[in-house]
Amino acid sequence: MKRLESLFAPGLALVASLLATAATLAQPPASNTDFDPPAIEKAVLETNARMTEAANRLDADAFFDFILETDKGLIIQNGTIFKNRQEALEAVKRGFQGVANMDRRLENPQVTVISADLALLVANGTTTATFTSGRTVTSRFAVSLIFLRKDGQWKLLHGHYSIPANQT
Repeated sequence: MKRLESLFAPGLALVASLLATAATLAQPPASNTDFDPPAIEKAVLETNARMTEAANRLDADAFFDFILETDKGLIIQNGTIFKNRQEALEAVKRGFQGVANMDRRLENPQVTVISADLALLVANGTTTATFTSGRTVTSRFAVSLIFLRKDGQWKLLHGHYSIPANQT
């Protein structure tokens, strides 16, 4: 386990450093009237809540309405990088098969406003899924989501989802 941790530590440090640098460099000039961190945070949280509502309705298409149209590795789930948006959408649709009800909840979502058009949301949470067989499973997860404002709408540019190792 120590070896695994030592392999990931430099990468995590690099990501943290890049985000800190991006946040510093992306600060807009004081005259930029679009840069309102509290309003951006609120808009990102509202967008994410609408995404979560779509997921809880098991509506993959509505969920993906909030995801940017790009084919550049926008979703990572438990170590799997989906090659394009369509592949990710198909995986979500397959995942919803056999699920009768889902309740996904974020706990303590934190938004870091990077610029007027870019924000990072991180959180942990739980998903409770009831399958058509009647079996119910509750699972913890962690998520980091990068939102981009494009044409006035906040869209998911990149999402990284994981389940803690002790649950696999």
